[in-house]
Amino acid sequence: MVLDLSYLAEQPSEAQEKALQAAITKACLDSIVQYLTEVADTMVANNIPALNEPTIRAMISELQTKVLQ
Repeated sequence: MVLDLSYLAEQPSEAQEKALQAAITKACLDSIVQYLTEVADTMVANNIPALNEPTIRAMISELQTKVLQ
């Protein structure tokens, strides 16, 4: 039986994996920052003075809706 190891040549290097992980982390954090900025702007526009449990749950619901799109 011949074992095909050609896929090993296609594996990213450790540096490439780290770069990809860093890029994904940055994209996630950028998205969170963008979303929180939108939340803050909405709070100002709708005169929501403080975050409380119902407000945070509404934010969670909205974020889940965006994730599922």
